[in-house]
Amino acid sequence: MRNSRRLIDQVCAGEKPERTPIFDLLCNDAVVAHYAGEPLNGDNDMTKMLAAAGRALDGTRSIFPPMVPGTTWTDGMGNIREAARWTSWIRHHALADADAWAAWIAGHIERLEATPTPSEAEREKTGEEQQAYNANLNGTVNIFCTPSTGINTALFGYCGLEIFSYLWEDEREMVLRWMRALERERRHEVIRTAHAIHSPLAMIYSDVAYKQHLMFSKETFNEFGFFDDVADICAQCHEYGMTVIFHSDGYIMDIVDDLVACGIDGLNPIEKAAGMDVYELHRKYPDLIIVGGLDVTHLLPFGTPDEVRAETRRMIDEIGVDGKLLIGSSTEMEDNVPLENYLAFHDEVMTRSTK
Repeated sequence: MRNSRRLIDQVCAGEKPERTPIFDLLCNDAVVAHYAGEPLNGDNDMTKMLAAAGRALDGTRSIFPPMVPGTTWTDGMGNIREAARWTSWIRHHALADADAWAAWIAGHIERLEATPTPSEAEREKTGEEQQAYNANLNGTVNIFCTPSTGINTALFGYCGLEIFSYLWEDEREMVLRWMRALERERRHEVIRTAHAIHSPLAMIYSDVAYKQHLMFSKETFNEFGFFDDVADICAQCHEYGMTVIFHSDGYIMDIVDDLVACGIDGLNPIEKAAGMDVYELHRKYPDLIIVGGLDVTHLLPFGTPDEVRAETRRMIDEIGVDGKLLIGSSTEMEDNVPLENYLAFHDEVMTRSTK
């Protein structure tokens, strides 16, 4: 898709592209094998993943090869992690209780606060690495700049919700200082990775919701400084010429007003199974770029190819026609999606003009 960058640039600029761009993460052996031309078997799988993304997608993020389910290893903190085919999780934390975490966090804050701002040479090196990576993608736009909010990093990068809740109750001032230190680390990450010449998109990672409701109350989000954090990310990324997409699974309609006020440009992945309605979202916030939105919980795995085509047409006709859509799955294209359904979706997008 040699015109992928142009299509995405048009969407970012608020212009109607000649075709709706496809944005997704391919976590599907059959789809990858189809577009790579050979199956995933552990031999040069990353090369195959890049080849498949470069042929199937206009935009993507976080390309990684599949893992052997059940494999375990110890990470840098001493946590025992376990792999599934396309993801991994902490099976056992090295730190067992809130007191141990409090002691570790105190040291972590000191280390983060002492970290120097990245140099221009570091920034240039990262840009060169992005340019080299893009050479393997056949024009597909990859998101390199993926800042995480402080609360997202604390929960999913470190201690988890249960321990965090104890710490928030007993060590609130320390937790707030920790999140400010994590935000400082994130600013450094943006300095290194925000190169609009190599990718116009930045994606804020911040899973803050369950199905049908938020993970915390809006009052608690304000206490965390969450919205200030999002606004700071948006301002920093905008300074580098980036279009900022906010990513959270779950139901986030109750804070979309706040996120828009923070300066986000788009939302991902718009999870229908959690209660999100992509059409309602577009009606209420017509200037937001929708990234994803096609139901991968029910429609894509269990619908017929004709049903997939029909919903794809509807999204393009009702949202893509306004030039505010990077169409794709409502999380990622997982292994339970039949190849024929993915091909029906892909063909419908490729042959349907927004003009």
